[in-house]
Amino acid sequence: MKKIILTACLVALTAGCKKQVPGSEPVPATKAETGELAGAVAPASTAAATTGGMLAAPGNYIRTTVGQVDKAKAAKALFETTAKEQSKTLDLNDTGGN
Repeated sequence: MKKIILTACLVALTAGCKKQVPGSEPVPATKAETGELAGAVAPASTAAATTGGMLAAPGNYIRTTVGQVDKAKAAKALFETTAKEQSKTLDLNDTGGN
């Protein structure tokens, strides 16, 4: 009985292991080949525009970061409250009223 079950399992395992012939799978066409990008515009750079070159870099940094202080403070507060809530769930002494 064990030999029959072992043989059936062996046949089932080897049946799924067919040797794949390279190149038998169809290769999907790229967007350029299908003409999907025919009217597309070239991608624009997302970097900040600098007019002063290397000497204006510190000024540009200050100009772009000053407006982000409030967002950074809000993110810090959210992170701290989330960390406190997560640490409360790890407290094994607090059963949560159960």
